Amino acid sequence: MGNVVHGFLFDEQKSSIRGPKRGFEFMRELVDDMMNTDPLKRPSMKEVVERYEVIYNGLSEWKLRSPVVTVGERFKLRKAAVHWKKQLVRMARGIPAIPRA
Repeated sequence: MGNVVHGFLFDEQKSSIRGPKRGFEFMRELVDDMMNTDPLKRPSMKEVVERYEVIYNGLSEWKLRSPVVTVGERFKLRKAAVHWKKQLVRMARGIPAIPRA
């Protein structure tokens, strides 16, 4: 799981969707731990979930609603306006940025 997340968010060579993404530095330590070369030093899924909860709870509503942007790409004004309009409507309706079980 760590390799998939790392490839999508951070690794320019492995990312299958146009390269690494901006703004996910807050996840790097957890993902790096998940990819430890020594399997015994990798966190269990229970630990991953617990650490993710701590990370999630420390992020602002705006950070959680930020668009996913590829490093080196410009986020065009029109696209930004559409994104934030949708997010404001969702906030007004009480729809969480990340659905919770």
